[in-house]
Amino acid sequence: MRVPTTLMVSAVSCAAALVTLAAPAVAAGPADGGGDRVSHGRADLTGHEEVPGPGDPDGSGEFWYQIKHGTLCYSLNVRKIAKPTAAHIHAGRRGTAGPVVVTLKTPTHGSAKGCIKARPHQTAANAATVLTYGELKQIACKPGKFYVNVHNRPYPDGAIRGQLHRH
Repeated sequence: MRVPTTLMVSAVSCAAALVTLAAPAVAAGPADGGGDRVSHGRADLTGHEEVPGPGDPDGSGEFWYQIKHGTLCYSLNVRKIAKPTAAHIHAGRRGTAGPVVVTLKTPTHGSAKGCIKARPHQTAANAATVLTYGELKQIACKPGKFYVNVHNRPYPDGAIRGQLHRH
């Protein structure tokens, strides 16, 4: 039986398909059908979504991501906020604040792009900078349980925030 090359929406098929996403790139190749498995998503960021608020009422942004071969690549764009000081992906549903999952490049000039290769393990010392295979799998399968936020000096707890969702 041939395995579909895109992620399915159901949790069962998502977990099965993500064996390739959670493995190092050398394990995913054309021979196993995993070379084309990709998960795409995005988040629309606003100050109104920030929890606990208030966030910047004029601020907005977009976060686009792709997960492929155990790597999360992203683009983050922000508008109408003071110079950002940090950006993160957090665990947490809409309306709740949660812990940092991984630190993103700070969009100090309005945009940032990067790729984060998942690792098997993290330590207490590097937890904010290392994305595990398990976290990557959760982002791909259940993006609504994660959000992106961007911090700055006027809004140190977060100027803008957006919940991840599939694209």
